[in-house]
Amino acid sequence: MANWILALMKVPAEPVAPDGSPDSVRVFRAGKNYYRLILAQWALMHLLVLIGVIVLTCVPSMPKFGRYPHLLQTGFHVAIVLAWMAFLTTLVVSYFVLQMDFDMRWYIVTDRSLRIRSGILSMQELTMTYANIQDIRVTAGPLQGYFKIADLEVRSAGGGASPAGASAHAAYFEGVENAEEIRELILERLRRYRDSGLGEQTRELGAEAAAELVLAEARGLRKMLAA
Repeated sequence: MANWILALMKVPAEPVAPDGSPDSVRVFRAGKNYYRLILAQWALMHLLVLIGVIVLTCVPSMPKFGRYPHLLQTGFHVAIVLAWMAFLTTLVVSYFVLQMDFDMRWYIVTDRSLRIRSGILSMQELTMTYANIQDIRVTAGPLQGYFKIADLEVRSAGGGASPAGASAHAAYFEGVENAEEIRELILERLRRYRDSGLGEQTRELGAEAAAELVLAEARGLRKMLAA
């Protein structure tokens, strides 16, 4: 079913890797706990809607309901049937969209750039080169902390299209279980990119990203000394 929809929308199942060496391609996906979190939010929302539909269904059983005109009573019963049909249809469709949205989240990192693809009804891709990256940080709210996931935020100096939930200059690795690992990987490749001279004519890194690079270099030197 999913493959049929992707073919109908002319969307490839997997995104094309961005600019960089084929050997350097690393693919990351949203964690299973991220799926559990959005599924819990989906269930809570539909539970509230279900309660509303049940309350609506109980209205005809009220003693005063029989006093209303017959036409009004008939219209109310029709409204109840339509409400149940709408609820059940929305329940099935929204669950399928949630599942597809989770499966179609791709985070790709190479030695020169990164690419994020997300969305089903409105699919978006963001590609960011290391030349423009200024900031890298890990963020996690209380719910994310409970589910042991986090978002990796990468900010750049350049513009470009942004995925849902991102500003014009930010990309998010949403709901990953290894945010620190991805950050260290990008920082290491940023350092190599800078040392290779590929970014000499581009914007300088921001203060925070520069500090992170220095820290990464220090960690690498410490590992060498320990070895």
